[in-house]
Order: sequence, then structure tokens, then C-alpha cells
Amino acid sequence: MGAARVESLYEGSNGRYYTDHQRVQRLRSGEWTACLRQRNPDRQLVETADDGLLLLAPTDDLPSWAELRVDGRGARVVDTRRPIPGRSTPAAAGPARRG
Repeated sequence: MGAARVESLYEGSNGRYYTDHQRVQRLRSGEWTACLRQRNPDRQLVETADDGLLLLAPTDDLPSWAELRVDGRGARVVDTRRPIPGRSTPAAAGPARRG
């Protein structure tokens, strides 16, 4: 089985990064609504579910805190600075107990 290919990466005006797969999924699901598309330079303005506007611009680079992950659901950008929901961090768990 070959590695999945990521066609495009986008930097959002909200400071987050998205793959083309994430962009298409959010547009198809109705989470985002396309508003405007500019070709040169290539940018897309979308309306978000909370009635906000988000400008997406293609990029070739991800910051050090962003990871590209590919699985059966497709390619996505993961912010490694954010804790995983439902898991406690070592600091939140308190000091280790000695038995």
C-alpha cells in the first residue's frame, strides 16, 4: 500500500492549518460555506458555522507545532500544542505517589 499524497496545504487567517481534504470535507458537510475565490494570488474566503469569515491561503510550510497525519479518514493537520480531549496531562494528574 502506497503512502497517501497531500495535494495542498492551507494557512487559515485564524492561525490554523488545513489540508485540501479537510477543506473539501468542511465545505461538503456545510460546516463552511464558500464565499469568494481569488485566483492570483490563490485565496479562498469561507463562512464558518459560527457566522465568522476565514481566509484560506495555500502554503508549502507547516510550523514546528503542526503535524501532518494520514489515516483511513484522510490527511489532516494536527496542532500538537493542544492536549488530546479526555486525556490528562502529567501536571494535571498531580505528583506521582510512592508506594
